[in-house]
Amino acid sequence: MIQFLHTADWQLGKPYARVSDPDKRARLRQERLSAIGRLGQVAQQHGAAFIAVAGDLFDSHQPTRSNVSAACSAIGALELPVLVIPGNHDHGGAGSLWQETYFQEERHHLAPNLHVLLERKPLTLTSLGLGPGVVLPCPLLRKAEPVDPTAWLRHMDFTAWADQPRIVLAHGSIQGFGAEDSSDTDDENPPVPTNRIDLARLPAGEIDYVALGDWHGLKQVSPRAWYAGCHEMDRFPRSAAYRSGQVLMVSVSRGGQPETFPVPTGGIRWHQIAHRFNSDADLERLEQLLRDAIGPRSNEDLLLLELEGSLSLAAAGRLQDLLQRLEARLLRLKRRDHTRVAPDAAELRQLTRRSGDPLVARVAQRLQQLIESSPEDSAELARMGLRELHRACESH
Repeated sequence: MIQFLHTADWQLGKPYARVSDPDKRARLRQERLSAIGRLGQVAQQHGAAFIAVAGDLFDSHQPTRSNVSAACSAIGALELPVLVIPGNHDHGGAGSLWQETYFQEERHHLAPNLHVLLERKPLTLTSLGLGPGVVLPCPLLRKAEPVDPTAWLRHMDFTAWADQPRIVLAHGSIQGFGAEDSSDTDDENPPVPTNRIDLARLPAGEIDYVALGDWHGLKQVSPRAWYAGCHEMDRFPRSAAYRSGQVLMVSVSRGGQPETFPVPTGGIRWHQIAHRFNSDADLERLEQLLRDAIGPRSNEDLLLLELEGSLSLAAAGRLQDLLQRLEARLLRLKRRDHTRVAPDAAELRQLTRRSGDPLVARVAQRLQQLIESSPEDSAELARMGLRELHRACESH
C-alpha cells in the first residue's frame, strides 16, 4: 500500500479580475501560495509519500517569473516529491513554460523535488526513492485536446508491475460529468468542450486509482476515480453539495479498493447569504446574519449577498451604508440586490410637502409620479432617486 496526497487546479497567479481592489487581488493570489504550506503539513501529518497535482499548477501557460519563483520556493519547502502534469491552463506543448530555461533553472535550484511529467509514459515510484508503485501520467499538451489523454493506456501491458499499485494522473472532464455539465466554472474560466476522459475504456482491473483535475470541487466519479478539487476555494458554490478548499488523502494497494478522505486546506472564507425584507425590522436580522458569518474580520472573506423584498426610504439608506462598509471590509462583495424602495406615507409627506424647500418637494412629487405611472425599469430608477433624495435631506 502507498499513501499520497491528491490535489489539482492550484492555478497560481490567478488574476481575480472580478475583484476591483488591486491589494485584495494580491491577497487572494498570495493565499493560493500560502495554501501550499498547509498542504505540506497535511502530507506530513498523514504520512503521504508524495503529492500528485493533477494539472493546472499555474493559471496560465505563460506565468510571470515572480509566480514561477514563488511556486518553486513553496514547493521546494515541502521536502517530498511533488508530481505534476500540465492541465488546460498550463498545457505542456512545445514552447510551454515547462521547457523555458528560467523555469528549469528555478526548479533545479529551488524545487528539486518537483517532477513535471510531460510524457505519457509510466513513472515508477522506486525511481524517486519511494516504495513500489507506478504513476501513469496523462498530461495535456495543448489547451484543448481533441483525443482522450488517457487513450494511451488502453493497450498497455501491465505485467511489469504485477504487484504494484497503478495510479493514473489526468486532467479533463469525464463522460457524463464535467465542467460544462455541472456549471462548475468560475467567473474567469469558461467551460472547455474538449479534454474528455472516458473512464469506461481504461483497462478493466488494471488501474487502482484515477487522480483527476479540472473540476474545482471534491467529487467521486467512479469507485476508483476522484476529483480532489482546489486546495484553495476560488468561487461561490452553486449547490449545497459543492465542496472546495481541500486536498484528498489516498491510500491505494494493488487490486484493493482505494481509501480516501478529504482534509481542508483553504484559508479564505466564501459565504452566501440570501435574505428577504418583509419589513424594516428585517434589516437588523440581516446585520445579525453578517455578524455571525464574518464577525470582526477584514480582508479574509468573500460574500455573495442575495437580497429581495422592500424597505422604507430610511431603511434603504441604512442598507446602502451597510453595503458600503461591507465593500470595504470584504475581499469581494458580489451583490444580487432586488430590494425595492417602498416609501411609507410619512416619508412621502416629508418630501413632497416641504414648504420651506419647494424645489425638493417638486422633485419628490415628480419621482413619485414616475413610480406610479412608468414601466418597472423606469419606476425602479425613480425609487432609487427618491431614496437618494431622502438621504440628502436627512444629512442636512
